[in-house]
Amino acid sequence: MMSNGERCTIVAEATIEYPKTIGENLPADSLQRLFAAYVLESGDTLSLSEAMNQVVVNSMHQYDFMEGAVSEDDVAEDSDDMTTLKYVTSTRITPIYNKHGVVTFERVDVVKKNDKVSSVTHRYYSFDVESQAYIDVNRLFRDDAISDVCQLLKQQLLAQNNATGNEQLNDLGYFNVENITVSRNFYFDDNGVTWSFLPNELAVEAVGEPKITIPYKDLEPSLCENSIIDRLY
Repeated sequence: MMSNGERCTIVAEATIEYPKTIGENLPADSLQRLFAAYVLESGDTLSLSEAMNQVVVNSMHQYDFMEGAVSEDDVAEDSDDMTTLKYVTSTRITPIYNKHGVVTFERVDVVKKNDKVSSVTHRYYSFDVESQAYIDVNRLFRDDAISDVCQLLKQQLLAQNNATGNEQLNDLGYFNVENITVSRNFYFDDNGVTWSFLPNELAVEAVGEPKITIPYKDLEPSLCENSIIDRLY
């Protein structure tokens, strides 16, 4: 209940899938702490079930910024018969890649306000089973080659939008293309690496979440020694 008399109902739900095995029957238990820390954002000291519950708790706390909330005990009984605002956060986490000792999880968070979608985000997290580590870009590319990968991202973005320059991309809602970066939000498939950009990160919200896929063969010159990518194709 808000101090202005409005009632705000907050709902959080989560569907979380975790594999029993990784790749060719490798045990997945050892990844649970990494999964809890990175994907569930709950720290690595909780059990898997506790961390899953924490996802819902964290979703509820995202509304702590709302001012004017008062205790139900301070509200008259006849004032709580109507919901004027309703926020629903739905989280779905699934493994989308599970080969060659690498597992990638996709986390999709959807926020609805009064039954209308107000926000959708896709985040990706990959782990190396052999080294029991989160896969960051430094596990893929040489430091001196990051700028080359950024250039590949820009070229591919132009190609997939049939654009010849930044001005055309700007007209389509993209911005800051010259400073496009190799972010941590990527995933693997059989053909290449796909980077996903959150709303308002590379383009206006109306464009959504742009995705750029670079084939493995195009990334070969930029790979670091013992790159994770070497075992994926």
